[in-house]
Amino acid sequence: MLALGALVVLAVLVAGSSTIALQESRLGQNQLVQARAFAVAEYGLNKIQADWDKTPNLQMKNGESYPTEYTLANQGTAAVKYTRLNNETFWIVSEGQAVVGNTASKSRTAIKRIGAILRLRIPSIKVDAAVTTAGGLDIKGASAISGNNALPTDWDGCDETQPGKPAIVAPPGETVFIQKASAVTSPNGSGTDAVTRDAAAADTMTYGNFGDETWASLYELRNVTITTGSSGAAPDTTNGACDRTVNTNWGEPWRAPKAGVLTACQNYFPIIYSSTTLHLNHGRGQGILLIDGDFKFNGNFEWYGLIIVRGKILKSNGTAKLYGGIMAAHIDTPSDTDDVFNGTIDVYYSQCSLEHAMRGSATVVQAKERAWAELY
Repeated sequence: MLALGALVVLAVLVAGSSTIALQESRLGQNQLVQARAFAVAEYGLNKIQADWDKTPNLQMKNGESYPTEYTLANQGTAAVKYTRLNNETFWIVSEGQAVVGNTASKSRTAIKRIGAILRLRIPSIKVDAAVTTAGGLDIKGASAISGNNALPTDWDGCDETQPGKPAIVAPPGETVFIQKASAVTSPNGSGTDAVTRDAAAADTMTYGNFGDETWASLYELRNVTITTGSSGAAPDTTNGACDRTVNTNWGEPWRAPKAGVLTACQNYFPIIYSSTTLHLNHGRGQGILLIDGDFKFNGNFEWYGLIIVRGKILKSNGTAKLYGGIMAAHIDTPSDTDDVFNGTIDVYYSQCSLEHAMRGSATVVQAKERAWAELY
């Protein structure tokens, strides 16, 4: 009887320890699979921000949603859906699913869902004229500068009711020479009537601080870097997709029915940085162009967006058109050196081009807080 009793006690102890060991193993597996699911969900949320190609900035309508999926080897999958809430915010939901072991049973599967609000970090650069300069300005030849709000041909999303701006903003006391009064126009008139004097034009802060952004922060967000001093540009595609790795691809500002249009690059508005004086020779582009030196149009070129020059605008020849605005800071340049427009250089203030360039080049930032929920 004593032996039988001892065997029963031993059996109970063995069964109890086995049960405890099994429970501990399952708890460990549960914690592991939950941690993996959460990590996968976090990965999906961060990945969608890292891969943000700025396409939704202009193309998505409010209320629209798009799904995408990421797979991590031996970890799990993240199903990510992003929804546009308004013009500046997106709601991102990342659902991570992970499995522990070889059997995809419910006890070894975990799902974590994470949500976050992303905000477009849109450069708020104040452009008060077709041409803003910290120095003097000479308008010669067949060049024309217009502050009347111009609409790019066949662009969508343009508000034609937006008011125009002065053709030129210059500091008080700086000389603005206009060879032909009819070449400089604005809603206030032509010639000197289209020129506004503002002391802020002489302030270097006007050309380096833009609300939430600065010259340095835009430099950090650049898509293209130019070091050659001379460049042309044209949109480029690979396998039907806009190839943003090509240094001379500055987007596609043209629209059908114009011949040679590459529609895949129409939503690409890069931030382009030139580390030295830049001569633009030929081609077309759109976005924000930062020039750490002087600037010269030299040949046939079309630009849609904003150009900020830390130096001055050199004597420009050839045929070129700019829709948007240009700002010349005259930093580290002789005080008696004027900007010069010569040849057929036409600058048209365009609120639509500027808005597309700033919104299209915006990155996304995550709100300070994000929420998550464990499904099971």
